[in-house]
Amino acid sequence: MPEPNTGEFRLMRRYRKGVQTMRPIRGKIFDIQRFSIHDGPGIRTVVFLKGCPLHCPWCCNPEGISYESELAYYPQRCFDCGECIHICPQKAITRSFKEDGVSIDREKCNDCGACVPFCSSKALTLMGEEISAGQVMKEVKKDTVFYRVSGGGLTLSGGEPMEQINFTEALLSVAKQDGINTAVETCGYTSSSLRYKAYRF
Repeated sequence: MPEPNTGEFRLMRRYRKGVQTMRPIRGKIFDIQRFSIHDGPGIRTVVFLKGCPLHCPWCCNPEGISYESELAYYPQRCFDCGECIHICPQKAITRSFKEDGVSIDREKCNDCGACVPFCSSKALTLMGEEISAGQVMKEVKKDTVFYRVSGGGLTLSGGEPMEQINFTEALLSVAKQDGINTAVETCGYTSSSLRYKAYRF
């Protein structure tokens, strides 16, 4: 069990009070962006949550729409080393005959992410990581001094944060307890009761 002074312990105590076997609140994110200046006042850390009920054609974060983890490929980063070709258990990755790098057969690929640790150039990235609220807040707190000086803080974005309301509520709760300013970027496509859970922080 985490130490009593960690954010994760406080989350478990609040959301699992009275339960003998306590587990941390977990959610799925696809990025943590530090030193952001466009998502609220001051210098902020933006946590991008996976999953959105809408499929807007103008979405600026389409990798956040799906609720599942997805394998992303950035061909401009690829060293063409071929490691991923040998590692892929589905044999979904092959040499590309059209351009340098590799080609991914999306019909065969099941987004398992087995290839990602072997991609030294970071050309292959798994969009969607299950993580505890305590782990997220540990990263967020690294820039506390910048929040204090600039009036910044934590912004939850996505995807749609309301789709993971327990995770969202947990992050906002710990941030408030630690005196960190909070903001939520939402499309608003959710029930008023769920919105209240987030707005009260």
